[in-house]
Amino acid sequence: MGDIYGQDIKVDENMQVVIAANGEAVLTQGPETGCQDIKLRLFQPLGDLFYDKGHGSKLLDWVQEENTETNRMGLVNEVARRVRMDPRVAYGTVSGKIISWDEKGIQVSVSWQFTGLDHLFNLVVEMDSTKKEMVIKDVNPY
Repeated sequence: MGDIYGQDIKVDENMQVVIAANGEAVLTQGPETGCQDIKLRLFQPLGDLFYDKGHGSKLLDWVQEENTETNRMGLVNEVARRVRMDPRVAYGTVSGKIISWDEKGIQVSVSWQFTGLDHLFNLVVEMDSTKKEMVIKDVNPY
């Protein structure tokens, strides 16, 4: 199974490199790599990578929007669409929902399965409206 995931340098919830006690960067493997790839896609503003203008998301664009039913559906669709872009995500398994949306910010959750696994993966995206910052947390680490 590890072949479809590869490896990457592990980052924490603040997108900082995780360093082992010996001073070396910790690596991801297996589904952890897939989850991190999805987090990075959600965290990265769409079009910011010079070598892949289609990578990223428009999540931070939503923090100044009004909390309407249309905007709630639009945000959930944006999160789900970006997760579905990962080729390892099993077809039809992505779902999302708004946890909260107020003057302080927005929280949205998303869940999915990777192809060939029966384990559900979950993330919570927290966007702060005043600081215009985003944190993406694993709900159930691998």
